[in-house]
Amino acid sequence: MRSSLVLTTTICAAALAATPASAAVIFKQTFDNGLGANESVSGNFSVADGKVGHATHYDNGEYSYYQIALDLTGLTNAVLSFDYGIDSEMYFDGFNVLGSTDAIFNAATDLLTPNESGVYGKLNGGFVRLGDTGVSGKQAGVATIDLSQFAGQTLNLRFQFQADRFAFKPGVQFDNVTVSTLSAVPEPATWAMMILGFGAVGTMVRTSRRRCAFNPA
Repeated sequence: MRSSLVLTTTICAAALAATPASAAVIFKQTFDNGLGANESVSGNFSVADGKVGHATHYDNGEYSYYQIALDLTGLTNAVLSFDYGIDSEMYFDGFNVLGSTDAIFNAATDLLTPNESGVYGKLNGGFVRLGDTGVSGKQAGVATIDLSQFAGQTLNLRFQFQADRFAFKPGVQFDNVTVSTLSAVPEPATWAMMILGFGAVGTMVRTSRRRCAFNPA
């Protein structure tokens, strides 16, 4: 009976270990209902038609941003994802994302790089706030950024755009800004396996007790 108990327990433990991690959403913004208390915009950014960013176009010499304050305390990992679309002067006007725990942003030290290759490129504008790396030209897609380095802290994210003084175009918009954390949550099939396993253990225990009752020492 002891060996059977050990075997069943081992099977249940293995089932838990093999359970794939599932993403738990801790922040989701679709911009359908405006901004939350932990969000703000500046410059020519606004919320319209379920997106945040430029409503019509950007101006020469512009600096605008969308900012979020996130509480990542108690977490061990986090991932940011967002949809973006930009139409700007290639190499000179663009956007990037900064992350800071003290709300003081420095393009040289706080730049967050997407996991996907080819999203960011070289900028030639000599921007103090934007730095020399970002998204420029005309493109659209989904970007993800690993925020695990900020787990357990309060994080400020700034989606910032800057333009030089020689051209203007439609600009940039963001949507479906999401921050998720991975957690190992057993799937229904895994729960079923564990319940059956512990049920088998209970049956063996009851059977063993009945045998002892009919075969006293």
